[in-house]
Amino acid sequence: MLKKIIGLLLALATVFSAALLFSGCEKDDGDVTKISFKNAESYESLKTLNGKTVSINGYMATSSPSDGSFLFLMNLPYQSCPFCKPNTSELANTMEVYPKKNQSFTYTSQAIKMVGTLVVADDPEKPFTDKYGYEFAFKIVDAEYKILKDSDLEIDVTLWQKIAASGIITELNNMQDYIYFLSHWPEYFVDNSKDKNGNVKGFFLAPSDVTTYFLEPESGRYHYGYVDGYFDDLIAKINAIDANKLTALVENVEKAKAFAEKAKKELYDGNYSQGELHYIEKFDRNDYEYTLNKKAELESECDQIYVEFSTWLASWEM
Repeated sequence: MLKKIIGLLLALATVFSAALLFSGCEKDDGDVTKISFKNAESYESLKTLNGKTVSINGYMATSSPSDGSFLFLMNLPYQSCPFCKPNTSELANTMEVYPKKNQSFTYTSQAIKMVGTLVVADDPEKPFTDKYGYEFAFKIVDAEYKILKDSDLEIDVTLWQKIAASGIITELNNMQDYIYFLSHWPEYFVDNSKDKNGNVKGFFLAPSDVTTYFLEPESGRYHYGYVDGYFDDLIAKINAIDANKLTALVENVEKAKAFAEKAKKELYDGNYSQGELHYIEKFDRNDYEYTLNKKAELESECDQIYVEFSTWLASWEM
């Protein structure tokens, strides 16, 4: 797992990831297999479609390369950035699609049906990497698309577009990043300089760094939980979109709120251990590394909250 690098001002670099694969595959036209973002499918199942012609419905992210050399396909309209699982660079709810040789994609904000060849990495531990540093276990190549009508889609298009336009999904991604930090802060480090060879010079976060620079209301940059009503405001925004149809999102925020309080209590109660002072090669200095006493429990609970959110996001099958 990649560690987040934090600059001189202890700013978190929010890079999102974890590969969400497909499920619910079915035959489309002829030898074309229709796939979707819905749920996560095992790598082994995905490998059975390696080299096959597939189709998938989605939207182009506006951050797709302007030269059309490839695009980020998502099941959410109006989004500028691909989604990744917190603290990784592996694409989540986003896939990369490449055009036929000597061709390029022209951007459209409309829903599209993409048809191309699915290519799966030989080893999930050795994923593909693009020029931006994103990692992904699969991609679609030799692809072309056609624009879809709303009537061609299997979702409540009006509600889906309202959700997308509200910006709430980005806010919920930020929330997931926040609770991830609360349960993984010993993994984060400050990158405050580099030597003449480009090697990182820095140090791992200490508990006092976390409380002072991240969580306290006056100085903390990532102090959402200390802002009065942060989680409640998210719930209010969700309910304003549709209180009846988005109960799963509300439940996810409520779980995140309870988890944040639990994780912060572990920190402020001192439920962590400090390792021995030892040499850290990447920093070329001696440093301490901390371990949460309930590390496995907190990480598991945090992961489950993220999985519930990402599964809901991917469930909007088009």
